[in-house]
Amino acid sequence: MAELIWKKIRSVQGGIALALLLTLIIGLFLGSPVGRIVCGMGLLALVGYFVFVFFREGVFDAATQRGKRLAETIAREEHVPTGQGEVYSQPEGDMKKLLFDDFQPASSAGYVVKEIDQEQTVIPSTKTAQRAPTTREEKVKEFEIADFFDLESDIFRNESEPRSEFNFLLNKLLIAVKEVLFAHSVAFFWANRQKQQMVLEAKATDSANFMLTKRYPIEQDIASQVAKSGKPQVLGRISALAEKELVRHYVVGESVKSLIVVPVFYVVGEKTEEALPEGVIVADSKAEDAFGTETLSLMGQFTKVISALIKSYTNKYDLLLDSELLSSIRRLQDRVKSERSEQAVLDAMTDEAVKLMNWDVLSVVMFSEEQNRWAIQRIVNRANAIYPSASSVVDFEASLVGKSISTNTLVQEDDLEANPAIRFGSDEVIGLKGSFISVPISSLNRCYGALTVESGNKYQFSPAEAETLYRLVENAAEMLEVLYMNDLVKEFIAVDQITGSLNKKHFGKKLEEEVSRAEDFGTELSLVSMSIDGMQEMINRHGKDGFDGILNQVAKLIRVNVQPYDVIGRIDSNTLSVLLISTTANDAYLWAEKVRKHIASNIISIAGMNCSVTVSAGVAGLSDGMSKDELVSSTSQVLLKAVESGGNLVRVY
Repeated sequence: MAELIWKKIRSVQGGIALALLLTLIIGLFLGSPVGRIVCGMGLLALVGYFVFVFFREGVFDAATQRGKRLAETIAREEHVPTGQGEVYSQPEGDMKKLLFDDFQPASSAGYVVKEIDQEQTVIPSTKTAQRAPTTREEKVKEFEIADFFDLESDIFRNESEPRSEFNFLLNKLLIAVKEVLFAHSVAFFWANRQKQQMVLEAKATDSANFMLTKRYPIEQDIASQVAKSGKPQVLGRISALAEKELVRHYVVGESVKSLIVVPVFYVVGEKTEEALPEGVIVADSKAEDAFGTETLSLMGQFTKVISALIKSYTNKYDLLLDSELLSSIRRLQDRVKSERSEQAVLDAMTDEAVKLMNWDVLSVVMFSEEQNRWAIQRIVNRANAIYPSASSVVDFEASLVGKSISTNTLVQEDDLEANPAIRFGSDEVIGLKGSFISVPISSLNRCYGALTVESGNKYQFSPAEAETLYRLVENAAEMLEVLYMNDLVKEFIAVDQITGSLNKKHFGKKLEEEVSRAEDFGTELSLVSMSIDGMQEMINRHGKDGFDGILNQVAKLIRVNVQPYDVIGRIDSNTLSVLLISTTANDAYLWAEKVRKHIASNIISIAGMNCSVTVSAGVAGLSDGMSKDELVSSTSQVLLKAVESGGNLVRVY
């Protein structure tokens, strides 16, 4: 301390201060009373200044020494030479603001900042200035993929339907609206004007009292008002009594104080000013004045997004219906190729209609040759509802089905309770009063009947679904047209294309002629009918075309064993008949046995595969007074017995 006092006295400032001190002391003893008072006050001030200076110098000197010792300790622990380390990034000029000039290190030095127990220590360093590392562990939230991607959502796991995608995106959007508005509940309702209902599609809510049903009638609540007018509504202070009338989406009172409802439009090919909302977004809060006019602008952006989602959903749904229709038509064609018959077409059409639409009862109406009237040919009753049975006659003049067939147009009723109508006949008893569609089974040249679907729900069938069903039935009608045209062509073509023999019609005519000739001239006549054993097994193995190839080769083997005047004809898909002229039943048996052995010993090649087949045969001779039909019946009976006995046999009547 004495050294410090002597150092200060020797300085210029110290000398001036000492001279001033001596002057004040002399004035205190020799001056006037007023001068003594002034000198005393100056003396006290000067003494206070000296005390402050000495105290400051001593304290900061001690602090500096303590800091140096601490820096040396840290350097030894980290094996870093004293004065080296990470350098504080502040320049030297700024650092002088932190420490007194008297204790500033060399101008080339920087300052190292080390954190120990969250305290900083300044250490001189000659390194380039850079940020000091921290020993403190920084805690950073670790995010997972589930925070940004819905791992459990079905739309990412497999091929989802458009409705699933729409609901997923709509739910996420409503959650975002709820968070942005700090709302209690946010919901989207469709406005179904046909049924006069508000239909809940999606919601995001904190309430346990949200409505349990998905529908409620359009009345005077605020959501219904917006759906009817298309004008948004904002309510800032709702009383408990008013809540019961204005808010319909809670089971009990929820103490809602604020409410905002905005319309959602989807306009296609209409004038904008005439368009009505497709739905509404409802948001509520338990705080008063939670929503304002600025909220309407924000909600407008959300409604535009939902409108875009509706457009995307509609387009995808139409594409899905088209895709399903094409798949149904392809399956219909494949099925009819394997079995070319009217019944196969009607069965395939019915099965595909099951996959395209949701209905309760389906029926097929065709013209009945037996009843000589239009009648129900087939009924599929999935709802077990009270409904007319098969073979019920159709009132062609007064029924919806008769109207559909006579006008060759689709007839649709969406509310049979409000608009009662006769579906089939005036005496019908039907337990459904919902929706009904009748589609004519019509080609360009002819109407073959009608397919009807009915549901217990009103407005069940959309226009797109009705159009899809119409296209399916239209394709089925074209297939029926092809079948009928083939039958018509066969009426004028005598030869069967597969076997090269006469078809059934012309073989019957030839048989009738030969029976008459045999009776007139008293000659013998025998009929032999042959069928290939195991037809269905061969079709399963080689296909329908493969079996036709086998039948063709069997016909060739038969043809090489007959006389030029004998007659061969194809009776059905698996039966060939041979009319042996001037041949007794016994000789016909011997001939049939020879042909049977010939066929059994022959190798038949089908699509590069070799196989052998056997045939069964029935033989009957014409006796006195026997008609053509009796001869055919006798032959068929013994042929059936040969097949039932195991096949590869010849039986005689």
